[in-house]
Amino acid sequence: MAGAITTLPQHYEIAFDGVWREIMAQQKEHRLAGKYLVKNVNGNQERFDQMGAQNYALRQVTARAQKSEPSDVPTFSRWVRPRPYDKTTWIDQFDHILLGNLPSPESPIARNHGIAAARQKDIVLLNALLGTNYTGAQGTTATTLPTTGGTLGTGQTVGVTYGSGSANSGLQLAKLTAASFIMDSNDVPEEGRQFAYAAKELNNLITNVDQVNSVLYNDVRALRDGRIRDFMGFEFTRTQLVPFLSGSTTVRTCVAWQRDFLMLGLGQDVMTKMDILPTQSQAIQVYTCLLLDATRMEEAGVVQVNCDESV
Repeated sequence: MAGAITTLPQHYEIAFDGVWREIMAQQKEHRLAGKYLVKNVNGNQERFDQMGAQNYALRQVTARAQKSEPSDVPTFSRWVRPRPYDKTTWIDQFDHILLGNLPSPESPIARNHGIAAARQKDIVLLNALLGTNYTGAQGTTATTLPTTGGTLGTGQTVGVTYGSGSANSGLQLAKLTAASFIMDSNDVPEEGRQFAYAAKELNNLITNVDQVNSVLYNDVRALRDGRIRDFMGFEFTRTQLVPFLSGSTTVRTCVAWQRDFLMLGLGQDVMTKMDILPTQSQAIQVYTCLLLDATRMEEAGVVQVNCDESV
């Protein structure tokens, strides 16, 4: 452009913003907060004992003083074994001088650690919903979500091809309906149902105008707000931490659950400390840690919904 200044004289001073600013494009909060149960764990593991459902029918009594026929109550066990996570950052003792107008970064670093810890909680909870849990009297039985091969049956998975014939598909109304049906079939409580998804799944629903813009489904209000709050009996939570299917880079494993079916075993909540390290030239250490694990309480209350993000 004519007349534009393209170089600056060397004697011009450079001004710097005097505030540390966090990168905005990142998940900062614990998005699954309030969508699960919490149990404080004292020790390296804890077992949750469960009493199963008995036969719905009572025996008909056909005679006076009829002989009793006892029935056993089925029992089950779930386990959490809290694992430690931490993050450490060192700040040189001269940083507060050499940074010029910028303040010492201890507080911004501590906030950054807190953001990372919030994301770690979500990762642990999502892995518990979708991954291998340990059950049995000794906690040695590896238990996974039953799969159905893409059709509705006795399993807890809605396949990537469901609702679209033999072709892979993203998130569709048919898949949400299927997840709701599986929960209803298992008599899962309707209150407190959750659904975690990623950005592409929202895009799938918004661009499918026939599903979200009709009179039947306009309560989603996705075309107006660009987001889903609740639909099909689920409260929706968007997070890019929802994992991809093992071995795939395109199939996202969205997940539906009821809050009472997800348990967080908390050994220690997020704790941040600042210390001076004499052996590191008096550097300041910002250290954050937490101790936790999570488990599904029952497979019946969790549904994996596979969505192909490449279509």
